[in-house]
Amino acid sequence: MPEDAATSPFLLLPPTSWVASNSLAFAIRDRHPISPGHTLVITKRPVPTWFDATPDEQLAILRLIHDVRRDLDATHHPDGWNIGINVAAAGGQTVPHLHVHVIPRYRGDVPDPRGGVRHVIPARANYLRDRPLATGGHTDPFLRHLRPLFARATDVAIIAAFVQDSGLDALHDSVFAALARGARIRLVTGDYLDITQAAALRHLLDWANASAAREDGDQRGGLEARVVEVAQADVISFHPKSWRFEGDGFGAALVGSSNVSATALRAGIEWNLRVDRKMDPAAYREVVDAFDGWWRRAVTLTADWVERYAERARREPPSPRPGEVEREPSPAPPEPNALQREALAALDATRRAGRRRALVVMATGLGKTWLAAFDVAATAEGRMPRVLFLAHRFELLEQAARTFRRMFPDARIGWFSGDRDDAAGDIVFASVQKLARPEQLARFIAAWGASPDYMIVDEVHHATAPSYRRILAELEPGFLLGLTATPDRADEADVLDLFDDNLPYRADLAIAIGEGLLVPFAYFGLRDIVDYANIPWRNRRFEPEALAAAVQTQARMERLRGVWNEHPAARSLVFCASIPHARFVERCLREWGARAVAVHSEADSADRDEALKRLERGDLDAVCSVDLFNEGIDVPAIDRVVMLRPTESPVVFLQQLGRGLRRPAGKERLVVIDFVGNHRIFLDRLRLLLTLGPSPVTLREFLVDGRVPELPEGCSVDVELEAIDMLRRFLPSGATEVERAYRELKAARETRPTAGELERMGYRVATLRAVHGSWFDFVAGEGDLDEAERRVLEAARPWLREVETTSMTKSFKMVVLEVLLEREALGAGLRLDELARRSHAYLVRFPELMRDIEGVRELPEPRTPDPATWLAYWRKNPIAAWAGDEGEGRRWFAVEGERFVPRLPACTGDEATLAAMTRELVDWRLARYVRSARAGDEGNGFECVVLSNRRDPILKLPSRAQRPDLPSGETDVRNELPDLLRRWFGPSAGRPGTGFRVRFSRSPDGWWVEPAGSRVIETARRGRVVMFPSLRAAAGSPVAQAETVADAPPAEWVTLPVERAAPGRFA
Repeated sequence: MPEDAATSPFLLLPPTSWVASNSLAFAIRDRHPISPGHTLVITKRPVPTWFDATPDEQLAILRLIHDVRRDLDATHHPDGWNIGINVAAAGGQTVPHLHVHVIPRYRGDVPDPRGGVRHVIPARANYLRDRPLATGGHTDPFLRHLRPLFARATDVAIIAAFVQDSGLDALHDSVFAALARGARIRLVTGDYLDITQAAALRHLLDWANASAAREDGDQRGGLEARVVEVAQADVISFHPKSWRFEGDGFGAALVGSSNVSATALRAGIEWNLRVDRKMDPAAYREVVDAFDGWWRRAVTLTADWVERYAERARREPPSPRPGEVEREPSPAPPEPNALQREALAALDATRRAGRRRALVVMATGLGKTWLAAFDVAATAEGRMPRVLFLAHRFELLEQAARTFRRMFPDARIGWFSGDRDDAAGDIVFASVQKLARPEQLARFIAAWGASPDYMIVDEVHHATAPSYRRILAELEPGFLLGLTATPDRADEADVLDLFDDNLPYRADLAIAIGEGLLVPFAYFGLRDIVDYANIPWRNRRFEPEALAAAVQTQARMERLRGVWNEHPAARSLVFCASIPHARFVERCLREWGARAVAVHSEADSADRDEALKRLERGDLDAVCSVDLFNEGIDVPAIDRVVMLRPTESPVVFLQQLGRGLRRPAGKERLVVIDFVGNHRIFLDRLRLLLTLGPSPVTLREFLVDGRVPELPEGCSVDVELEAIDMLRRFLPSGATEVERAYRELKAARETRPTAGELERMGYRVATLRAVHGSWFDFVAGEGDLDEAERRVLEAARPWLREVETTSMTKSFKMVVLEVLLEREALGAGLRLDELARRSHAYLVRFPELMRDIEGVRELPEPRTPDPATWLAYWRKNPIAAWAGDEGEGRRWFAVEGERFVPRLPACTGDEATLAAMTRELVDWRLARYVRSARAGDEGNGFECVVLSNRRDPILKLPSRAQRPDLPSGETDVRNELPDLLRRWFGPSAGRPGTGFRVRFSRSPDGWWVEPAGSRVIETARRGRVVMFPSLRAAAGSPVAQAETVADAPPAEWVTLPVERAAPGRFA
């Protein structure tokens, strides 16, 4: 053993245990590490302390510290460092050989890291925390002290003499962020002098009910509120104010003068003294005991108690004594903006036309929830209507409750979600997950009834449509409004049938940008280096941990760095895949010189509101987050959004995009940086972007044909060529337009479109029968039927073909089937009187279908017929058609006594699948029938189908025998018509398999012509024309003898060097 080794255990270690070394020092991992990566840097010579080392040894240690730090940065990714030396026994040194501790620090490794090495004397460590007095005012607002405590606490106890609505508004985000983490919050207030607002108590009760209304698993905590009745408590006055927070490793209370009011929390001069559990346990215990005493004496806040209190306050308005708290007004509802006023007018018109259901598209940021509240108020007619608000996510319900509370401050709000079964309110907020369960729906109807005056469905889309359909089969709202912010016409087409194919108003991103309400965007799609094929994909989601590990790489950040510098911005919002990923991105941005923070749900997060304020002021360059900013933030100055996570949901993608589209003064555009990977979800994201403008293009037109999308003015979509080449591999092919549309939608969404979706998008599904025999035979040939569907197709092919092809001079046959399906009675049948009654109710919802019974001699009052007369008529028409004599063909139903009974093919065990496949065909037939009826509206113009003469798109006019009001005579359109049709509908206009239509309407100046249906788009700007590769192709001639016209080279768009209009120039 060397002599030196006897005096130092460090010298006993072999060099193989060293992690770094130089000529005078070496480094080892600490045997008892404080944190992962804890390392000791030691002199090779056994000198006792730093002060005994030579200058060369000190320099060698400092250089080795840099080497160790570089190594740990690469392997452990720490968020901070402590570097320390213990000198002599009094300084904590236990081994008399100079060694320097290099300690990596990580966010959350201690509850409050402030003070760092000062913790060698714990009582003097955190001088920031030890500042005990909050003094209020603009320089020290009390809310700044509360927010970080809310962010860490798992138990919150507040006692405040008075509660004002404005104070709850200031606390809202902090409270609900704590509740989402599972915190328990208790609040005690009082009725002293009736100063506490009844509106604030209703708001507080909403919070308490909402916290219990979260679906199972969303949270463990909750909010409870109680009130001290001063008269019953036998006290002269009531003025306590204490805010207490407890969490992992800490407890703190602030006692002083702040009530729950905006003034007290934001800018008022309010003194509050902090008491820390560790520093003064006796004083802290007194605060706990005092609160618990009043908590036991207070009464639980209930809706009945609030109403009694409100009535008392109305009879005897409070008159605060000098020095008492003055009331602060509750926030007033806003005035409708221009687009909301247009939408309100459209909804009013649709109701006056007799419609009872409508879907409205409103882009994120335009106020669709406020639109619903405004429309409910417009239909109230001096009374409080009974409103049911339905959504699939708790956050939507909670945000809507906040909006409706402002619009209807005196309303009684109920919750039917999570553990709450309160259906006694004027306005009830219900989760679709709970209400769609049969036993819960039955309980709800028993308690609240089946006929709300007004029902709202928020963010309805194809994934949730079946659940909504089950609910709507049992409820009969006076008016049903569907809301969606997703401008996806494919998604929209799938849910339109829930709203009787009635879309009276659309204000998507294109309209909002065109109106100047939102800024244009410049989208840059980078080829992602992550191999998504290696990341598990389950239930349309990537496995979170594997995804987070794959995207958190230095190489990926280097890809971002080039574009970050190439497309600069002042304020960036960066969406990350996980909390560790957000920390990693924050650290990388800081190394680039950017001022960045990470905001998330864990204790080491930067304060959410303070970070956004700093970003708004320009004190930060970037905020990195996971999901906290998908919705509900308002930082209009954000001018760059970076997508570092592959968002599986197009709704979430649009929400994230929408964070930066607000238009403050001086902001010209939003830069969007996205990573495009080798997975089909990126097709759906790109497809969505391509539909945002007035002239949507398909994925194939963009990726293969190179067609430039006609986006809103100032917008652009720029995808790297490598990313385009990669996405092409996921793009399917098809022989006809219908087949191509089907396969592209399936590839992008990973779920096949329905026949009704394609019909509503302008594709003629019926053309598939000529080649494939039937719709479901085509779907089977695509490999898209599951095992149960294949069994049903084999067993019930004649029935399915009958539904698909049966003649329809009126809508009645399909209405009968629709009612049976709504009642889930396709297998068991219905009583004839119920079938007739529900069929009439269905017809009344559609003006187009009502025409089938208007003018019928037996029905002088078609909207309100005599029940017996209507039953007789219904038996004579569709009932007899479906249950006709054997000689008339196969009988699919029979009348047995007073019941209409199916005689469908036996599909034992697959009854639900048979019903679903039948429903799909019924939906398609009805959509096609309604569309045709709308095209034939007399007095409102007429529609023409767009066909092709093998060279150009042309128009087919309706029969003059059916439409004697058709105009006559000649109109010189020169060569403009084909070009116009192509600009409206794209190069595929008129091709076989499409069903595009043009509508002619009378105007004071003659006939007005515009596109009809779901692809309503604007005329392209002057200067763009269609180009063909040859004269033969322009004439529609095949290139080779073996080719057909459909195989001729496609047209492309080119821009002519034309700056202004001129006579005779149409392009």
